[in-house]
Amino acid sequence: MKKTAFFLFTFLLFGFGTHLTVYADVAYERGISTTSYKGRCSKGRPSNSDVHFETIRAAKKAAWDNYTAGFSPSKLENYLKFEQTFTSDLETYITEYVILETDCSKKERTYMVALKASINKALVDVKLNKLSGDTGNASVLNGKFVVSLIIARRVQESKSFDARRTVQEETISSIDVDQESYDDGTSIALSEQTTERKKVSTGGSTTRKAERRSYDIGDQKNAEVAIEQAFLRAKMRLVKPSRIEKVTGTSFMDRVRSEYAGISDADRAELSDQTFEQIVEAIITLGRIDYLIAGTMDTSAPRVDPDTGLQKVDVYITMELSRIDPLFGAEKIALVGPELRSGLHETESGAEIAALKLAAESATDMLLNRLSN
Repeated sequence: MKKTAFFLFTFLLFGFGTHLTVYADVAYERGISTTSYKGRCSKGRPSNSDVHFETIRAAKKAAWDNYTAGFSPSKLENYLKFEQTFTSDLETYITEYVILETDCSKKERTYMVALKASINKALVDVKLNKLSGDTGNASVLNGKFVVSLIIARRVQESKSFDARRTVQEETISSIDVDQESYDDGTSIALSEQTTERKKVSTGGSTTRKAERRSYDIGDQKNAEVAIEQAFLRAKMRLVKPSRIEKVTGTSFMDRVRSEYAGISDADRAELSDQTFEQIVEAIITLGRIDYLIAGTMDTSAPRVDPDTGLQKVDVYITMELSRIDPLFGAEKIALVGPELRSGLHETESGAEIAALKLAAESATDMLLNRLSN
């Protein structure tokens, strides 16, 4: 058995201008395929070159399947209607691939290829929208004014507490006395033996305080862009909190950031009821706004993905949708999360942006699906 690792690059050039912009939005996925072969194995490959290229094509298809498996439910449902159109033309969407490893097994008569594929995400989305004739998800939020209060965070500090144990002890003592008499005819001798036993029973309870976390406000700009793109695709009309503050003269965003960062007086990394009600009152004062979406996007520290060698970032997202009533205030009607989505890229910032975008798209679609069911 001989293993070989090498690089093979395939570029599809789409020209200049707008195509370069489309090309820039890339997803990276790993694909593996194993094929049986006949004949010899030479220099880490089957002697029949057709087997080599057949296995590469199958590995690219596996990478593509891994990519589409990450689609949001509504996007996946739409894609499956046109799956054959995409899979019959994968070379258009897989712009580049790198072979990570090959394994030509003489004993098993199998040939394995593991590769990393670069997939043009923007081109896929453009094609999918064109095929479906759809520019977004229709929903009850279609055309409605929605305030987005999604805060991006990174964990700054995490405090854990030792367990406190309360012990109860019960002691039971008992004494046994043995007595014997001897008669030698002239006198009586008395012998006494005492045995003491002690039984100790312990028990109790263990209490541990909940872990306390504080956060830094994360990449809010890219988080807002990701949310805006997801909302616009769903045909919502987005209203920024800063606009509400300006028109109503109410100031709440600094307190929102402090509370979500876990550095407020409440010492909890969540939005307080008092602040939430203040925001709702400001929305009612402004008028014409139907919904409020609040939540967080928590970003992990970047790390190297062992499968692809790329930077990887995780994002946990929560969303809570409330309907605004001028008389009764906010009525919570849907909740999503926490949901985990991961992004891969050659750079740390690129991986974070990819994860934020994927999390925003997925959570928004899940929210719309909950409303329609």
